[in-house]
Amino acid sequence: MDGGLKSILKQSIPIFTLCTFGGVAAGVILNGINLDLKLVPGIIILLPAVLGMRGNISGALGSRIASALHLGLIHPELKWNKTLSINLQASLILNTLMSILSGFLAYISYMLLLSPGESPASLPQLVLISFFSGSLAGLILSLLTVSLALLTYSKGLDPDNILAPSLATIGDIITVLCLLLSITVVGYII
Repeated sequence: MDGGLKSILKQSIPIFTLCTFGGVAAGVILNGINLDLKLVPGIIILLPAVLGMRGNISGALGSRIASALHLGLIHPELKWNKTLSINLQASLILNTLMSILSGFLAYISYMLLLSPGESPASLPQLVLISFFSGSLAGLILSLLTVSLALLTYSKGLDPDNILAPSLATIGDIITVLCLLLSITVVGYII
């Protein structure tokens, strides 16, 4: 077997194994909050958008940071520099803007699909839940992405083999927990 192939498999198999368990954990958490999801009309439409967005934005951030590490634009130490700052800021802004947009789109979609006798969704409630959960999960995942990229690279591992699968799984778990927290917080506010 080729040395490069061995290296990729050696780094990827353990992380994909952990991701499998993490995916099941996210499903268990989601199953546990099933009742909370039913309390907020339209939240089930919002859920896939919020989950997918976190993985997409964190994955893109991870790829950009990994490329910057490989190119020598960022050194594998937690020193603030312009490249790292710009990427982190872009990730946080994208998370916030896309979370707000997702809340609006979930509301519109729910209202278009509303069956007679169903409770209407609340626009402020869906937008606030999306904003809070998306922004909080985005902040946590952005900081985790930077830390994990720097750590893996400093240990001689290729961040490209580690970041994408681990961020997708960790992102699902964190986003589901942030969504539950946001449903609770917004429920008290509105």
